[in-house]
Amino acid sequence: MVKVFVSYCVEDKDLMVIIRDLINSKPPLKALIVLEEQSDLSLNSDKIKNSIKESKVFIPILTSNSLNNQWVNQEIGFAFGTVKNIQIIPLVEKKITHDLKGFINSSIDLNYRYISIEDYEKKAYEIVELLYNKHKNYGKYRTHII
Repeated sequence: MVKVFVSYCVEDKDLMVIIRDLINSKPPLKALIVLEEQSDLSLNSDKIKNSIKESKVFIPILTSNSLNNQWVNQEIGFAFGTVKNIQIIPLVEKKITHDLKGFINSSIDLNYRYISIEDYEKKAYEIVELLYNKHKNYGKYRTHII
């Protein structure tokens, strides 16, 4: 299973649902949405850190809603600073591109910018197809030593 952590703010839940459903429709990809997983009494911060550490891919959804969201920004910093070899693919609302700071800013190549919900759906689909094509054979082949 290829775990994909999706970082979003609550106001962008509709955007998260779109990419979550696309990811989960393409095994071996599996979306990790911590706020939907109420399986134990662990602190959300611990669940988030553990989920990011387990992930091969990190997708932050960056919008005018999430631009100053403390959780989204901390998750981005944690992924960059803690997890080696994690692929980070931000989905960015075009109108905030020049307001981005820190690890994800307007000076880096952001291929997945969108203007409208239709653009978002198209970009989310492109990301999931890219990930699926990269990982579709994950776990299918094993080497047997005799």
